[in-house]
Amino acid sequence: MGELLDAVCRDKRTLEMARYLLNGSYIRVVNYHVTRPGDLPRFRREVAAFAQHFTPVTMADLDRFFATRVWPYDKPGLIPAVFEGWRTHYDVYAKVLDEYGFTGWFYVPAFFPDVPVEEQIAFCKPHGLRLHGHWEDYSDPRCCMTWEELRRISEKHVICCHTGSHSCITENQEEAVQRREIVDSKRRLEEQLGVEVPVFCWRAGDEYAHSRFAHKMLAEAGYRYLVSNLKLEKIR
Repeated sequence: MGELLDAVCRDKRTLEMARYLLNGSYIRVVNYHVTRPGDLPRFRREVAAFAQHFTPVTMADLDRFFATRVWPYDKPGLIPAVFEGWRTHYDVYAKVLDEYGFTGWFYVPAFFPDVPVEEQIAFCKPHGLRLHGHWEDYSDPRCCMTWEELRRISEKHVICCHTGSHSCITENQEEAVQRREIVDSKRRLEEQLGVEVPVFCWRAGDEYAHSRFAHKMLAEAGYRYLVSNLKLEKIR
């Protein structure tokens, strides 16, 4: 109890998260960012545990749940949410998910794969993308997945939009900037991957709490769901 109180003092959202878990939330989310090769044994242990105790969540599962409010499986759902589009997500984590037949959700800044390889590392810092030594695992400077790698991932997993360039979207930004990060980003992913991208996540996992204009753009773009650090919400 003391640890919970300390956590609540640091971040009030912790209490809300605890309430969801105690109430038996049907779908849980585990966030990943760094998936380097050296952690492969740990990822295998974790995904093996996911497969044993939880049900993977597909878009069809989510649509059905929001339509009926009934979770049809004996085990609760779990979404491994993999953020930023790093090269190691394809080389390491997606392969582990495939080994266990578990569905992952990959949140990609839509314009990151378009950055020339030689400019990707320089692109990261001003856009809040933390490398965590990714470049040390490879002999070349590419740190983002390629479009071809993302296409392969999209065959078994869910691709989500994590803005266009991992930008913080604020009410004071120009309409053109918000449109690029919310609407154009979705179109870019869909035209490259040939699949629907119905899920959006703000940078830093904020909830449905941005400007009304941004809300209108989410609907205009055709997103069905918004994912935050605490909630998976239907776009209104």
